Amino acid sequence: ELNPCRYHFYLCLLFFFAAYDSLGKIQSRNRRGIFELAGVVKCSTGRSAISYIRYGCYCGLGGRGWPRDAVDWCCFKHDCCYSKAEQAGCQPKTGHYYWECNDKSAVCDSEDECQEIMCKCDSKAAKCFAKAPYNSKYIFWPDFKCGEREPKCKD
Repeated sequence: ELNPCRYHFYLCLLFFFAAYDSLGKIQSRNRRGIFELAGVVKCSTGRSAISYIRYGCYCGLGGRGWPRDAVDWCCFKHDCCYSKAEQAGCQPKTGHYYWECNDKSAVCDSEDECQEIMCKCDSKAAKCFAKAPYNSKYIFWPDFKCGEREPKCKD
C-alpha cells in the first residue's frame, strides 16, 4: 500500500518527467540537477524516465528484495553504483554533471572526478535499460512481492 507522502513524491516526479519530456528535445550539452538521469535515459532508450519510476523492486526511490527482470537488475546495479559514488565522497542524488547525447549514447563531459563517476553510473544504467526487454507487468510492482532475499553489490 502506498502511503500519502510516497504518493505525493511519485506524483511530483511524474509531473517533472512529463514536463521534461514535453521539452521535445535533448540539448547538445545538458546539466539539469538531480534529473540528469532522466535525460540520459531518454537519450539512450527513447523512453521516458517515467517508465522506470516504480518498475520492479529497485527502479525508483529505494529498493529491496530480489530484482524481477533485466530492467530491475539495471536499477539494482545503478543503486550499487550510486552507493560507491557516495563512498567516494560524491553526492550522486543531488550532484550535477555535464553530458552530451551522441548517437543514442550519453557522453560524459565532466569537470571533476565526482561528476565523471555520477555520469558513468547514469550512462551505464541507460545502456543497460536500452538492452533489457521492458515488461509492463512490473510497473507499480508491489514491495511485498519483492521478498526478503537481496543480492549484494559487486566491488
